[in-house]
Amino acid sequence: MTSNLAKTTSHAKRPYFVNLALQKDPVVTHPKPVVTFVDNVSPTHVNVEELPTTDTIVNELPPVDLHVSVISQPQMIVDELPLATPSIKLTSARSISATSSVLKNRSENITSKLATPLMKSTSGISPLVPLVGSAILLVIIGTAAVFLPPFLLSLQTHRDYSCSPGCWNGGSCLAQNVCSCLAGYEGDRCQTTICNQSCNYGVCAQPYTCTCQAGWSGTFCDQPICTPACVNGNCTLPNYCSCDVQYTGYLCLTPVCSPSCVHGFCTSPNNCTCNVGWNGTICDEPICSPSCVNGNCTYPNVCNCSTGWKDSTCSTPICSPDCMHDSNCTAPDTCVCSAGYNGSYCQYPICPLGCLHDGNCTAPSNCTCPSTYTGSICEDPVCRNSCSNNGNCTAPDNCTCATGWTGQICETPICTLPCLNGGTCISPDNCSCDTTNWDGLQCETPICSRNCTNGGKCGPTPHTCNCTVNWTDSVCSTPVCSNSCKNQGTCVSPNNCTCPIGYNGTVCEYPICVESCSNGGTCVAPNQCNCTSSWSGLSCLIPRCNPYCQNGGVCIAPSTCLCDNTAWNGSYCQLPICSASCQHGGTCIGPNICQCTTGYTGDLCQEPLCIPVNFHDETDYQGPNATCQNGGTCISPNTCLCTSLWNGTYCQTPICTLPCVNGGNCSSPDVCTCNTTQWNGTQCETPVCDPPCLNGGNCSSPGVCTCNTTQWNGTQCETPVCDPPCLNGGNCSSPGVCICNTTQWNGTQCETPVCDPACENNGNCTAPDVCACTPEWTGSDCNTSMYCNCKREF
Repeated sequence: MTSNLAKTTSHAKRPYFVNLALQKDPVVTHPKPVVTFVDNVSPTHVNVEELPTTDTIVNELPPVDLHVSVISQPQMIVDELPLATPSIKLTSARSISATSSVLKNRSENITSKLATPLMKSTSGISPLVPLVGSAILLVIIGTAAVFLPPFLLSLQTHRDYSCSPGCWNGGSCLAQNVCSCLAGYEGDRCQTTICNQSCNYGVCAQPYTCTCQAGWSGTFCDQPICTPACVNGNCTLPNYCSCDVQYTGYLCLTPVCSPSCVHGFCTSPNNCTCNVGWNGTICDEPICSPSCVNGNCTYPNVCNCSTGWKDSTCSTPICSPDCMHDSNCTAPDTCVCSAGYNGSYCQYPICPLGCLHDGNCTAPSNCTCPSTYTGSICEDPVCRNSCSNNGNCTAPDNCTCATGWTGQICETPICTLPCLNGGTCISPDNCSCDTTNWDGLQCETPICSRNCTNGGKCGPTPHTCNCTVNWTDSVCSTPVCSNSCKNQGTCVSPNNCTCPIGYNGTVCEYPICVESCSNGGTCVAPNQCNCTSSWSGLSCLIPRCNPYCQNGGVCIAPSTCLCDNTAWNGSYCQLPICSASCQHGGTCIGPNICQCTTGYTGDLCQEPLCIPVNFHDETDYQGPNATCQNGGTCISPNTCLCTSLWNGTYCQTPICTLPCVNGGNCSSPDVCTCNTTQWNGTQCETPVCDPPCLNGGNCSSPGVCTCNTTQWNGTQCETPVCDPPCLNGGNCSSPGVCICNTTQWNGTQCETPVCDPACENNGNCTAPDVCACTPEWTGSDCNTSMYCNCKREF
């Protein structure tokens, strides 16, 4: 290639630029081209005739900082070019701002061609060279560099240059030791491949092509691979799924129920399928069938009864203490009493007429009296020593005496005029004198103190009178009654008795009863009747019932009692009334109270009684095992018909349709009570692991977890498995996922060292912060060329 450009000696050593213009019409004439010289001072404009002839547009470049004058209409005069379209290599460089300041190098390679064949000049003016594209260009020769405005070219047509050790990957030697690289390569020797973006988990092995590490894919190796694919989640690391919020597990196949299913299985997100016997959104509500009447269902078919209730369905009330005397417990601590009893627990018998004088009602209509009273209602006082001489007991140990008597029991007679001279009052107003010396009503008359009277004559001894037939005593002053005066009557003249109060008759043989004795009674002492067996009382006016009328009956005539005809009858009210007959040989022992024969119970002895073989005493009939239990029916004495869920002689043994295993106890129908530290489940068939197995581990026996050994191990399956293992101190955080010390290692196994800053120019990071450089480069991060010292600012 030749040029018409003239050489000017004053600019022989200065670089010069040829201006080019893009034109659609190659034959249009233009003003004379302008060449701009650039140095470190200022641009210089020269005429085209002053330019020297040269093989390249850029000849020599001084190793100095350069400034560029940007020309809006760059042109280049080219003469005698071949008609074939030549290839022109352009190297992009640092761009120039509007203020001519130098910007950072973009390190971008561009290849452009001439748009049309060059046309030969016929008019003496060289044709224009039209170009495609535009760029800010950098031409590097040796250790110097220069910026070129748009479309300044380096035309390599004549001279061969030497680049040592050569331009790699198809690059061509543009100038001495200056390589022009093919698209996709860069570097002093075109040794570095170019990828548009960083190959995240791979290397740039071919231009614009990343080769990914195992487990990564995508144009830039930024898409992890999960095999098999994540079902309900996203693959965020190789073989590691980040699950949707409603799923978990290695492949996000396991649905999540929140809160967890308590007694069931999570079959879809937030949808539990409950075990038998459980209900509710999270299977935490036990089912009791039949339902708990007065309590809460705390476990399938297990009721926790409210206070005051018992049995399997909490339908039986509890009275504490128990209702007494065959009374019925109808609600908690509420008794319906049998006839004759009352009180909170029917503990008090009823005496309709009450018990007087602090007597206690100890049985229906039966008073237990204190020692000082007696009678059906304790109405009669008691005198421990009977009152004598017709005295009446009117208060405990207190006698009211008849006239003429006194003393605690009326045992002492009263003499209105006192007995004198040692005389003794032996009956009312009757003194017993010392008959040897005294006589008279008061023993006031001495014997023989005067002559014997009444024809008596003093006897053969002193103080003794020999009296006539009708007189006696020492002076014959005492008349003689041939029939002795009875009842303490006094013989006051011969055969003439003076009777004491209460007696009459010739010899005072007849007592006087002011109120005559009625009903065949006989007056046997003053105002004291001896009644017939059918009557009593002072005048025999009170009928007597023998035996006494019982159970509150009133004696209204001899041997005739008036009874409470609703509860008692019989001659003496001794027979209780049972409004309905006692059955099966039972005996009515109290009002509407039957005493049943062995083998029967109930108000009327209508129910057969099932009594355990060791219960023979009647007192045991109401014991805890006296009847068929758990809904069993006593169909005959000692024979129970049990419901479908119970068996045993008295239906006391529950039946579990599915047998309890592993030492479980059938505690109620179809309910096993397990050794909860080792087994649970409806049959105690499920082993217990406490703490529980994690991460899908299976509790295979008590306290033993069987893990998914490809992903988890440990006593609870709590330790994730990474196979192959994490290297270089990496921590296996979840199955197959290593958490690396990111400042030194990364990779799926933490096998890839980290160099910070990164190794440049295809250097290989072989250990943390250790780069193995290619032969052309050196330095801790392979950023220093082995062949030239280009200023890094360029």
